[in-house]
Amino acid sequence: MEVRSILRGIPQPEELLGDPNVCVAVLDGPVDLSHPCFAGADVTRINTLVRDPAGRGPMSLHGTHVASLLLGQRPSRVAGLAPRCRGLILPIFRDGQEGRVPQLDLARAVERAVEEGAHVINISGGERSADGQAESMLDRALQMCADRGVLVVAAVGNDGCDCLQAPAAAPSVLAVGATGTDSKPLESNNWGIAYRTNGVLAPGQDIEGAAPGGGQAALTGSSFATPVVAGLAALLVAEQLRQGLKADPIAAGKAILETALAPPCSPPEAVECRRKLVGHINATRAYQLIRRHKVSESDLEASQAASASVPATAWPTRAIPSGASVTPAGVLPSPQISHPASDERVTIMDINAAHAPADEDAPPAGRTEQLAQAAPSPTSHDRQDVQQEELGSPAGVGAAGETASLAMQSREPNDEGHDTETHHSAGAGDASAAGTEKGAVPSASHPAAAASGGSERMAGVRPSCGCGESTSGCQCGENGNDSHPQLIYAIGTIGYDFGTEARRDSFRQLMPNIVVEDPGGGPEQEVQPNIYDPAQMHAYLTNAPQESGELIWTLKADAANLYALEAEEAVGMDWTRPIIDPKASAAKVKQSAIEAASDPHKLADLLETLSHPPVSPVYRTFRDAILGQIQPEDDPTYVSRVSIPGVLTGRTVKTFAGEELPVVKVQSRGLYTWNEAVLVNAVVDAVTHDYGTRKPSVTLDDDRIGTLKTTIRALLDMLYWRFRNLGQTSADRAMNAAGTNAFLVGSELKNGLLSAKHVPGKDDNFYTLESIKVAKSAFCRPRPADCHDVTLTFFDPENDRRARVSYLLTFDVALPNPVSIGPPHKFIGGF
Repeated sequence: MEVRSILRGIPQPEELLGDPNVCVAVLDGPVDLSHPCFAGADVTRINTLVRDPAGRGPMSLHGTHVASLLLGQRPSRVAGLAPRCRGLILPIFRDGQEGRVPQLDLARAVERAVEEGAHVINISGGERSADGQAESMLDRALQMCADRGVLVVAAVGNDGCDCLQAPAAAPSVLAVGATGTDSKPLESNNWGIAYRTNGVLAPGQDIEGAAPGGGQAALTGSSFATPVVAGLAALLVAEQLRQGLKADPIAAGKAILETALAPPCSPPEAVECRRKLVGHINATRAYQLIRRHKVSESDLEASQAASASVPATAWPTRAIPSGASVTPAGVLPSPQISHPASDERVTIMDINAAHAPADEDAPPAGRTEQLAQAAPSPTSHDRQDVQQEELGSPAGVGAAGETASLAMQSREPNDEGHDTETHHSAGAGDASAAGTEKGAVPSASHPAAAASGGSERMAGVRPSCGCGESTSGCQCGENGNDSHPQLIYAIGTIGYDFGTEARRDSFRQLMPNIVVEDPGGGPEQEVQPNIYDPAQMHAYLTNAPQESGELIWTLKADAANLYALEAEEAVGMDWTRPIIDPKASAAKVKQSAIEAASDPHKLADLLETLSHPPVSPVYRTFRDAILGQIQPEDDPTYVSRVSIPGVLTGRTVKTFAGEELPVVKVQSRGLYTWNEAVLVNAVVDAVTHDYGTRKPSVTLDDDRIGTLKTTIRALLDMLYWRFRNLGQTSADRAMNAAGTNAFLVGSELKNGLLSAKHVPGKDDNFYTLESIKVAKSAFCRPRPADCHDVTLTFFDPENDRRARVSYLLTFDVALPNPVSIGPPHKFIGGF
């Protein structure tokens, strides 16, 4: 099927080509941008965590095909739905790794697409989830899309069961299932309850698109129905611009939902009714709704006749709320046929795995499971039939679930310069049989083809610029498309890793033995060092600072590694602690030296400090942090958080466990550690002093001080756990800067808690944090600058009708180290 056939019911559909001001992002496998269908396209490959160029593997086929359905140019043999739109290619899946990526990697790509100006984001993949809930970082990225008016379109999955996957199950996402040539839902479609309100059906069988190497493919599955809907949404946004309106992708998605059609079906709870989701897309109705024209019956009939759509009876729908901040919730668990219960990531089988045996461990349909940490990946059971360009119909393709033989054919020049055919075959089988495919998702393969010998490693994690076999038509520079570096300002804790066994063993051999007491009362004994003990590693690095650069330092959020960290080139070195107070006057320095010469203890401290070699301030902070993080919370040296300012380098490193992490070059400016307990006590002291000056009616006794400490702890937990993020978008860097500022100064927390004195009523109540909002600032410095307002709103928990008090802080995040602009501003009420 030609993808543009969905437009036949619209007058002059050949004129619907999109608009250069509309941006569509494709988050998928590598795309062969040298394919003739992309000649002349405004397509840019964005630096992501996958450097791999497009090859002939399943993910390259998957990504190239999906991208061509959106951005293929006319008059090539593969014409996409929105060829005049600007395209962003953000590879997230790799060939040869079963299409597995963590949700964290998908979140990185979603955020990057938004920052690059995407209006519509196409995700032909997902991860099975018991309740459809995305992991925290991906959930936050989807919420950011909803807040900024970016439409995310994602596949429902192809497990053929009542089940959900992230991100499609999120209410703010437009989910897509596939129909066959008879306009009925494919048997392989998922139909979880969440899709009854946010899911539509679109053509998804034998969809003709590009294949790497210049060929064509006819592929089947919800992965290939998804760009049909994303492309239609892009055309609707282009129509908004044509009318002189502001681009509103959320409204475009809402129009697609509201105009979707489904035949009458009763009872609604029946499986055959639930499989129809909200209904089948109708491009004519959606297009005319955007144009604010009444849809006539003749228009509707013409549209149905042209696209062989379903009967014209509207099914009740619930539209995506425009501009709402939505988080996925309330969806039902469901099984995934193609996942073993022990599998932790979504997988893709190799299309070249010829007649692989069925997976005996696959659970039966109906079994509930939840896959921790798994990864969004292209949907499984997407059948793919790749043929020679001149073939008019795919060979060996039957209805979903039927046995078929997949022929992969592409055009390659022979030694004489003529095209020749290369054929690769893959086995296929009954999708409903137990053990269809090990792992589930992107799918450049039939459900029955099983992956054998697949790697369990996580997919790549580094910014990249690989443009396929040729750079023709590819708009990437030596370091990717980035003319400006990707800044990072993140908050977390510090860890370290060795990367390889050799490096691990080298540390074990170089670190000195440890002297320990004999539990039986005997003489002290020397034992091998424990290289995983932060205290021992800190002691070793203090005496051998040159070894700091041999470790893989990591920034962690909970147990997840966000980044690998390396220090900026050292422009200055320092000791373990300052030898001379940098703020001291010359007279004070001289007096300290005299005191040290006459006091053996001070002299010993000075000599001990000088006995340790100097080190880069960045690495000194890292080594002090790993020691501080294991101290008791009431210890002054305890470290609860570290702020990391830096720039993504475009490189990755691999941890000992095989996880690839993007490398951030960390700057010393803005690199802070802090002690949460010290901050709490400092804020309590400030509040106590304020109470003493005002003499309120209620005494600040020990019980109220304990309550105050609990309130501050809860506030900090909200600030640093509920709003945790990757620190790569401008808004998140501004929010993290506000959090760092709060830890360094504490004034915002103190003022917020004491907000009661600014509004009528009792002035002895403690306010608490209600919300944190970030918005682009209306006032900023001359460029280059990137200013955002962070608003902290506090409320009285004992009287919710009392006026809120908001504090607005403005930050310029154009540099790795954000800087505040002006003093905080206070407002009565929300802001």
